[in-house]
Amino acid sequence: MTHASSAVLQQARDALASGDPQNAVALLAESAVGPSKADDNAEALSLLGIAYQECGQPFEAADAIERASLIGPVCDEVRIALASAYAELRRIDLARELYLQLALSRRLSPPMMLQVAAGLAAIDAPELAMNVCEWITEKDDTVAQAYYDMGVYSATSGNELYLTEALTRRALQLEPCNVHFRIGLVSLLVQLHQDDQALIALGDIEEAKLAEVQSVSCLGRIADMLRRNEHDSLAAACERQIETLHQSNELSRSEVQR
Repeated sequence: MTHASSAVLQQARDALASGDPQNAVALLAESAVGPSKADDNAEALSLLGIAYQECGQPFEAADAIERASLIGPVCDEVRIALASAYAELRRIDLARELYLQLALSRRLSPPMMLQVAAGLAAIDAPELAMNVCEWITEKDDTVAQAYYDMGVYSATSGNELYLTEALTRRALQLEPCNVHFRIGLVSLLVQLHQDDQALIALGDIEEAKLAEVQSVSCLGRIADMLRRNEHDSLAAACERQIETLHQSNELSRSEVQR
């Protein structure tokens, strides 16, 4: 039975690292480690599973990773990919159990814990996602993204928005230049009917920075607030970004239909 060479495995890793999972699948398949071959090559199957998941093929991803796990233990990154595949396949109980196993080990890095939290939120378990973020901050209270995400999950859980506001402010305090945190806070304050505070939070943000914002709903909410308060130039910048995002979404849909 043919094995992928170490060179091919490295090329597949490089392809994944550069955001090209299709190339990783092609490399591994050409090296005879596709779905019907090389069941004794755990590393190749693990990489293939991650690549399939990033290509949006959860069934193939789960199949490859499950076969890799029959050979031996797989790493946490691969287990996260498996949990994500289960979630997309609506095997919710399996996904939740695997995510919780990973989180409860407390050995994951903050970025990987954030992935687990996002996975739990995606299967309608925002309270568990909050717990995971809290565990991150207990271990390292400087991880700004954990506070911000915790605020999002708190709101999704139906908690009072003052808690989300406090968590978002903490994230912004840790990373004052993070435009996503700032826009999130401003949008929240607008929802709380605190235009004055929203304007203070927005500060002297540069119009060019708004091009980094990907949330149409936040931009629309902020644009309306800015119009109400006669900040027309900045409102127009928000509206231009909304139009850019709409055009980008239309282009993506047309490409999928081809």
